[in-house]
Amino acid sequence: MSEPVLKEVLVKAIKELEDTGDIVVVNPIENAVANKLYAVMQEVSPNMLTSQELSGIINALNAHNLGFGLDDNDFQNIIGLTKEQLKVAASKLKVAEC
Repeated sequence: MSEPVLKEVLVKAIKELEDTGDIVVVNPIENAVANKLYAVMQEVSPNMLTSQELSGIINALNAHNLGFGLDDNDFQNIIGLTKEQLKVAASKLKVAEC
């Protein structure tokens, strides 16, 4: 299973900062800085999703655009958002391209 999305993003950002010379990581343990940042972030914002799991959730949220689902009234009562509100919320979710 791949690493959670948040850890993937942290590793990528740290490597980009190293490549541009903005930071120098001297710890010999691979991804030690990202792992520490990830552990601290988990305390306030748990994200245990892999990229594949996040993609699945995004696809499920967008399923109503394919004609699956409920009538407008039932949709809002069950989901808690209108279809348009859900569309806006789903558009905020992104999976990093690897």
